[in-house]
Amino acid sequence: MDKIKLDKTPGSRPAYQQIISSIERQIQSGRLKAGEKLPAERDLAEELITARGTVKKAYDELVRRRLIEAAPGRGSFVAPERPVAGESRKDRALGLIDELIDELARLKFSAHDIRIFFDLRLLGREDDLQNVNVAAVDCNPEALGIFERQFQIIPRVNMAKLLLEEVFEDPAGADRLRSFDLVLTTTTHYQEVLERYPDLKPKLLQVAVAPTRGSIISLARLVPSQKIGVACESRKFLDIVLDHLKAFDIPASSVAPLFWSELDRLDEFLAGLDAIIIPAGYSLQRGREHLAAIQEFTERGGVMIPFDYQIERGSLLTVEERLRTLLEEETRSL
Repeated sequence: MDKIKLDKTPGSRPAYQQIISSIERQIQSGRLKAGEKLPAERDLAEELITARGTVKKAYDELVRRRLIEAAPGRGSFVAPERPVAGESRKDRALGLIDELIDELARLKFSAHDIRIFFDLRLLGREDDLQNVNVAAVDCNPEALGIFERQFQIIPRVNMAKLLLEEVFEDPAGADRLRSFDLVLTTTTHYQEVLERYPDLKPKLLQVAVAPTRGSIISLARLVPSQKIGVACESRKFLDIVLDHLKAFDIPASSVAPLFWSELDRLDEFLAGLDAIIIPAGYSLQRGREHLAAIQEFTERGGVMIPFDYQIERGSLLTVEERLRTLLEEETRSL
C-alpha cells in the first residue's frame, strides 16, 4: 500500500476521512489489489501519528462500503469482488452524505436540524417549484435587515420587508399581508399584528430576536465616562440600543444620536465622540468627506461598533420547518 499522508493544517478534513479517501483511491486505481492485506490499525496509527480509533473508524467505513473485509484475528483485506457500477455510485453517495453529516454534527447541529437543512435544499432545487413569498414585518428598518440577511441563502424564498407603521396606516394593509405565503414578525409585535388582522393567524409566525454575542461584548466594553454616539435610521432602533446600554450603567441622556438624514454633519458629530454604534450592515460613508471624517475618528482611537441582531436558533428552525412544509405543498401541487 502506498504511504498515506495526512494534512493536519487547521481547517483540513478529518483524519479518518483522509484515510478513507486515500485507500479508496488506491483500490480504484489498482494499486491495492483484491485480497491484499492492509496495515494493522495500531501500525497505521503509529505511522500516521494519529489515534488508533481514527484508523478504526476509517476501516469500519471502508468495510461498510464493501471496499475491504475484516477477518477477526487475521486483519483487514481488500475485498475480493468490487461492487458493480450502480452499487459503487450508491455507496459513494452514502459515504459523502455520512461525511457531511459528521461535519454538521461537529458544528453542533442536531439530527433534526440537519434533516431540515437537507429537505430545504432538495426542495429548493426542484426546477418547477414556485417561489415562496415571505413578508417580514417590524417597527424599524434596521431590524428588517436581520430577516433579509438570515434568509437570503435559502433558495426559492422571496423576502419582502414591510414597516409595521406603514402596513397599519395602509387601508389595504390586510390585503397586502394576505398575499404572502408566510408573514414573519418579532415576538414584540406578534400580538399587535394578530389583533389587527386575526384572520392572518394561519400564516403569521413570531420569531424571537436577540443581539449577537459580539454586539453585547462590544457594548460591555464601553464605560459611562466615554462619549458615545448612535448613528441609525430610525428612532425605534435608537431606543433598542439605549435600553441595552442601560444594562451597562450608561444613561440615555449621555448618548448622542445622529440619524441618516443628518449625515451631512458627520464630521462635527464624530469630533466629540470616543465610540459610535451603528446598525450592522450599514455604512457611515456617503461621500469622500465622510471617509475623511471616519479616518480621523479611527486614527485618534475612536471605536466603531456594529450593533447586530439575529433570529434565535429555535425560532429560525421553526421558520425553516414552515418553509419546508410550504415547499412540499408546492411540490405536491405540480
